[in-house]
Amino acid sequence: MKRLILVTIIVILLTVMLISTVVLADDNTTNPGITVSNAGIVDVVSPGQTITQTMNVSIGANAPTTTVTVDIDGVAQSSNGTYILLDAAEDTNPDTARPFVSVNTNSFQLQPGGSQDVVATIAVPQDATLGGYFACIHISNPPIAQSGSNIAVATAVNVPVYLTIKGSQLNQTGKITGITTGTITNGQTIGITTTFQNTGNTYFKIEGETTVTNGQGVLLDDVPAPLTVSSVLPDMSRDVNAIYTPNGSLAPGIYTIGSRIMLSDGTMLDQSNATFTIKAPYVPPPALGNVSLAPTSGSTLQNVDGSISIYFPTGAAAVPVNLALNNIAAAQLPVAPAGFTFTGSSFQVNGLTGLLAKNATITVKYTADDLSKANGKASNLLLMRWDAGTNQWIIPGTKVDTKAMTLTASSNLMGIWAVAVGTAPASSGINWIVIGSIIAVVVIVAAIVMILFLNRKKRQVKPAKR
Repeated sequence: MKRLILVTIIVILLTVMLISTVVLADDNTTNPGITVSNAGIVDVVSPGQTITQTMNVSIGANAPTTTVTVDIDGVAQSSNGTYILLDAAEDTNPDTARPFVSVNTNSFQLQPGGSQDVVATIAVPQDATLGGYFACIHISNPPIAQSGSNIAVATAVNVPVYLTIKGSQLNQTGKITGITTGTITNGQTIGITTTFQNTGNTYFKIEGETTVTNGQGVLLDDVPAPLTVSSVLPDMSRDVNAIYTPNGSLAPGIYTIGSRIMLSDGTMLDQSNATFTIKAPYVPPPALGNVSLAPTSGSTLQNVDGSISIYFPTGAAAVPVNLALNNIAAAQLPVAPAGFTFTGSSFQVNGLTGLLAKNATITVKYTADDLSKANGKASNLLLMRWDAGTNQWIIPGTKVDTKAMTLTASSNLMGIWAVAVGTAPASSGINWIVIGSIIAVVVIVAAIVMILFLNRKKRQVKPAKR
């Protein structure tokens, strides 16, 4: 009986595990693009060593039949951290790993809901010298038109290959090569860019801090830059951006920018100063609204007409902070991702530099102009948040209320927000048909196990003595 109970428990656990897997995997059923698992090869290797890694490429159940291509490229980086792929003719970097890498297939076709393994083989040459080597496996599909819109989505997944030769002395060094501000215009925030170059022989992530002081040495603001999500490769440069929103007008004069770049553990890599000049009185963008956020109570930050409203629940902030809601000019917005355009409605939340303990709820009333730019389809409107740490736009789930004409999203990070036109991938929820099939299979398996168990018990019964 104990053995039967154990078998039953195992069957139940397997059922729960399978259902959980289906729920997680089903988030991709309406995504027209590809998904790649195990998408990164980071290893310490020896000269002459060969390693392999298997990646699984899949598409959603509602996606059309898709052709997938796999390319091996050398890699450089743009100033915002995105990869620049280099073919054999362009790839002249001495630390390239492109010639080391091969794959078992360069092109294949996936049926809706299908998947295929791609095996990468890395053969390190016997004469590989100490240091780091880098390449990229580029997995992509051609543009796929989305139903009901004029948007086509092309998905590309870059699988980084970071190899370090065993025994290498790794140097994490770098220098600030420039600090600049954009054009300083009344009514707009002041953008400050620190350009940092990796002068070492390995990759690493960086974080920054930018200060602004006046001519009397008084600190006006201290703007932290979060840790970058992607590493900076050797010899590559990365822009670390800070947006300075003065609390009041700035008088004519010379102002000093102090910039510090650090590793994730706080180790200083470099620091430098620069100046900018205010020639005429500068007027900052007007505060649309202000609120004091305390850990013990909920607060709402909104503008006068309530068209922008952000609710912070009790406990969202760990310490008291003062928040300001400001306009941000469309010209200051980072470039929209492919397939999306901004409507012109945008704003910035100042005062928060880290994560909230609880998600805030952002509600924005879309305008007739926003709707016009979406060709009258409110379902194509959404909210986007700029993530300064990853230098990319984040698309949280947006709820559209056509009666109230509002867009609602939740996030534990603030910063820059914009209303955009596009079609974000959506989750179709739980696939109950698949789950029902799994449960049916598990029940059948449990029944078979029980029958086998009872038959075994019968065979163990000794025949009565005659």
